[in-house]
Amino acid sequence: MRRLLLLLLLLPGLLFADVVYLKNGSSFSGRILEQTPEKVVIDFGDGTIGLTMDQVQQVVKSSSPLDEFDARASKLAPNDVAGWRSLGEWASMRGLPAQSRAAYKKVLAVAPDDPEAREALGFVRMDGRWLTEEESYRARGFVRYEGEWLTHAEVQLAQADAARDQQRDEAAKRASDAEFKATMDRLQKEEDEKRARDEADRMANNPVYWGSWGYGVSYWPNSAGVPR
Repeated sequence: MRRLLLLLLLLPGLLFADVVYLKNGSSFSGRILEQTPEKVVIDFGDGTIGLTMDQVQQVVKSSSPLDEFDARASKLAPNDVAGWRSLGEWASMRGLPAQSRAAYKKVLAVAPDDPEAREALGFVRMDGRWLTEEESYRARGFVRYEGEWLTHAEVQLAQADAARDQQRDEAAKRASDAEFKATMDRLQKEEDEKRARDEADRMANNPVYWGSWGYGVSYWPNSAGVPR
């Protein structure tokens, strides 16, 4: 619990937030939207989470950055570009990305070419036009490959590397499979040879054996030197 309180002190944006402490030692900070005897729902700025009360150790309520954002937003006129821009920056600095985006979108609704709002929302200016990040990459000839934007040459190189890696892995697997089979064959051969030796030893030490011509059981000679 002391460690969690220290963490809160190190995160100014959470100093005045509702905090739900869980019995497993973790916590969630934000604004409580709903609390009943069965559950508590908390908004942490970029989403919400619901927790059952049997998980909860303690709930500490106080004014949160979300509350302050709503209070500031309620005082702004729809066409107050400077005010919404300032609020977007304020929300971003306090770890409220969803609220920051909402404020910057208010700016663009009035001033579509506002550079600060455009850049904050991930737009890039190319040839006098504002493009989304994806549009700007595609306009420059990039393609998305395994989560990254690469040139066609880089994609071909990455694919060649991936093919070599796959061939190496397949060769290593074949070698491993062959080694395993050889080991199993050797062990089986050793087991068969041991079984044959054991059978030969048993027959050599057994005074009774079956006749070779099908006449029944024969015996080793008795002390008189004649079969019984």
